[in-house]
Amino acid sequence: MLQRYAELKARLPAGTILFYQVGSFYETFEEDAKTISRELSIRLTSREAAGEGRVPLAGVPHHALSEHLAALLRKGYSVAIAEQRPHPAKPKQFTREISQILTPGTVIEEGVLAAGESNYLAAVVVRGGVAGIAVVEASTGEFTGTEIPEGELDAELERWSPRELVVPERTAVESLPVVRAKISPAPRWTFEPAAGEQTLKRHFGVAGLKGFGLDGKAALTGAAGALIQYMTDLRGGNPPEQVVSFRPYHPSSRMLLDEATRRNLGLDELVGTVDRTKTPMGRRALRRWLERPLLSAEKIERRLAAVDAFYGDYMLREEARELLSRVPDIERIATRIVRLSASPNDLLALKGALETVGPLKAALDAAAERSELLSQALDAAGELPEVQELIGAAISEEEGEIIRPGYSAELDEARSFRDSAHEWLSRFEAEERLKTGLKTLKVGYRDGEGYFIEVGGREAHAVPDHYVHRKALKHNARYVTAELKEHESRMLTARDEVERLERRILSEIRAAVKENVPTLQLTARAIAAIDVLAAFAAAAAELRYCRPEVTEERGIKIESGRHPVVEHALETPFVPNDAELDQDARLQIITGPNMAGKSVFLRQVALITLLAQAGSYVPADAARIGIVDRIFTRVGAEDRLATGESTFMVEMTEAAGILNSATERSLVILDEVGRGTSTYDGMSIAWAIAEYLHDEVQALTLFATHYHELTQLADVLPGCRNLKAAVEEVGEEVVFLHRIEPGAESSSYGVHVARLAGLPRQVTDRASELLARLESEGVQSFAD
Repeated sequence: MLQRYAELKARLPAGTILFYQVGSFYETFEEDAKTISRELSIRLTSREAAGEGRVPLAGVPHHALSEHLAALLRKGYSVAIAEQRPHPAKPKQFTREISQILTPGTVIEEGVLAAGESNYLAAVVVRGGVAGIAVVEASTGEFTGTEIPEGELDAELERWSPRELVVPERTAVESLPVVRAKISPAPRWTFEPAAGEQTLKRHFGVAGLKGFGLDGKAALTGAAGALIQYMTDLRGGNPPEQVVSFRPYHPSSRMLLDEATRRNLGLDELVGTVDRTKTPMGRRALRRWLERPLLSAEKIERRLAAVDAFYGDYMLREEARELLSRVPDIERIATRIVRLSASPNDLLALKGALETVGPLKAALDAAAERSELLSQALDAAGELPEVQELIGAAISEEEGEIIRPGYSAELDEARSFRDSAHEWLSRFEAEERLKTGLKTLKVGYRDGEGYFIEVGGREAHAVPDHYVHRKALKHNARYVTAELKEHESRMLTARDEVERLERRILSEIRAAVKENVPTLQLTARAIAAIDVLAAFAAAAAELRYCRPEVTEERGIKIESGRHPVVEHALETPFVPNDAELDQDARLQIITGPNMAGKSVFLRQVALITLLAQAGSYVPADAARIGIVDRIFTRVGAEDRLATGESTFMVEMTEAAGILNSATERSLVILDEVGRGTSTYDGMSIAWAIAEYLHDEVQALTLFATHYHELTQLADVLPGCRNLKAAVEEVGEEVVFLHRIEPGAESSSYGVHVARLAGLPRQVTDRASELLARLESEGVQSFAD
């Protein structure tokens, strides 16, 4: 057995965990066993192997395999399954063959994937300084890619956050992109443009790739072809049929949000705050729209106009959302149909979804006249009446039956024979009870035992001689007769025939529906867009958001803006603030104590801008947003101990990325730059960064700081303004007003905040004394 395990293991990509079926268990050996024992908290045992001593062993029962596979895939491991099958030449012996290879980026199983999240697989190759990136979502069939300068590769991959990245084998570690994904090497030849072209033409069944926008894009063609080849190889030569088209994208059409910005702005929390979607496709699309805001005022206005069509009509919006709530995950059902693994319930759910398209179109017909985007989405949503009719005629909604009676005469005949066999059992039991006079006699069935006659123990002496004893129980005994055994054979044959016919018919239905998968995918995307637009309107109405004015002109003006996440979490009213940034006030230094609202203000300006460019209404009384090409954030302080980077090094690395990447159309959020080193070093660096952003980059910048000396920049830089978080002193107490207003704050009120945090009074009193001495005498006399 271990020899066969080693043979199969050698065929797999390095690092793939092999589950080897042995009866009702799936076993792993050696390093694989150690890995799953550690990762899944499964007991590690061992077994004796000829000539090898004791070999580590860990396994899971058949019924728990899916759960454990899901856990390993979520942790970034690839897994393979070797199933036990009868040996073709040796009766009563088994062999094992690999039936499935699952990787973090190619898995489509429901138990592994979160309904509202996308799961991306990417491939990358660099040719002549140009990087080709191809991205696929295996569970939905989405397939896209682009070409960019090699230096922008890491940032572009952050846009997608792939779970798995396919790269040419033997790629040097130092040449790999910086990405949190499983790295999977693939043969270098698959990344060659000529090989990629042939792979793609074969996969799509076309003579040329011009229609896919791939002409003259050698790196992208190589990456896209390698990705299809990789997915094909994992499935034993079966191509990913759910991938029916390729649509290139242009990085300049979407805002790039790097990982630090997504984290610092709390993008996950923002999604949770505004998500009012009703479908799984809508939830995934909502996240995509927020993670990749638009850079075209015209396209943004198209989205806003569609949101407006829902926003102004409560009854229309709620009718549409009620209809959307009936729609299942069409995208992932379509993929299971392509893989011929869709269940009868999947098909019935698809039929229900298609039946909803017509009423949805009728409900939104008038609204579509006011929105070009909504009209296009409704036009793209197909009702596919022939698919509805086929599924309705073929698939049964009754428990225990797959195919509807009357669909197949052959199946109906087989069922009739099977059912008459059941009726025979009832007659047989009644006749035997009458003939034998045994009052406790009954006919039963158990898996592994078959049909039997059961008689109570007190009547065992009266059992006829032709009853053959099979099993003794505590209070009963079981018997069989020749007549019952003959009937059992006929019944099992009839049951097997019914199951065989049902499987065959189900496969035929899947194959027929499969022809419509491209239309199903278009319908799913259209419904997802409608769902997001309706959700934006529902959130706007519920949370009191306004429609922003979005323009190509530079500058941001927000009246009574609010932080969407903080406001949603507060039980008390949120204090709104105005914000205005333009060429004459492009650098704004914000001072004030901790807890007074500086950080919330910075983030709310960024989030309002992001929401507006995603096509959503925004939390404000009014907002005029000039398109920003990037949002950069440098917030907080952390060590990266694993890479040996200190707080200050992390801070400076992120600041360097901003200064080298931002443009005059960017929005930059800086919160406490320079705190990771000495006071004078930090102050000097913060000053120099502010000057550079003002003079050289000229980005719209909000800079919160406790270095009050930076407020002097307003006296020397024409585009610099000071803002402060307002406080009010009442005796010895300080009241935070959470209001941002013009001016500079001269105190950070740190001792007061320390007192609020619970430091002993003795400590805060001493701190007040030392602070007074420092302010009056300077640092020279501090130790006296």
